[in-house]
Amino acid sequence: MRFRLRVWLPITQLAIAVALTISNRMREDRIGNPSWIKFDRQICDSLNGPATIVRVCLVRLSAHAFPEISWVNFILETIVYFALIVVLWYLVALEISVKGKQGLSALTSRTRMRAIADMLLVAFGVVLAVFGKLVRQEFGGIPTAYANLVAAPYFVWAIGLISFYAHDLWASRKTQSVGLEADQ
Repeated sequence: MRFRLRVWLPITQLAIAVALTISNRMREDRIGNPSWIKFDRQICDSLNGPATIVRVCLVRLSAHAFPEISWVNFILETIVYFALIVVLWYLVALEISVKGKQGLSALTSRTRMRAIADMLLVAFGVVLAVFGKLVRQEFGGIPTAYANLVAAPYFVWAIGLISFYAHDLWASRKTQSVGLEADQ
């Protein structure tokens, strides 16, 4: 069951992302009605919020580094984005399927600097919340039901990351302090 989740969750999410991206690419892209504001693109991006933030940063960096090379953006918007989605959902499946000690993170427990990894993931959750707020305001500045619907997954990602990794940080510190007291 654990192995199946680690395989099928990323594959399923990738298939959904590919289908939504193809649907969006088939739309006419006009200045007055750009395809990036359409529901299929927005839902794909928000369901894969952490991968979307990394993609947006990479696209912005490439626009500064390679302003005249348009195919770089296409590669970042498709191939790299899809790879990020697979990695994201594999890590989610890994966290779900691997039981850490006392409910702790399976991923950060494998790092030498666990506290720093937890703090960075909590900070990334805050970035997701800020990004969700920006997405919510990008539709004319007035929060509508559509803007709230599109931004909601970013806030869910943010709440999930912040609560899970803040709890992990607290629990790992607690177990370390108990271990130190036992050593004395």
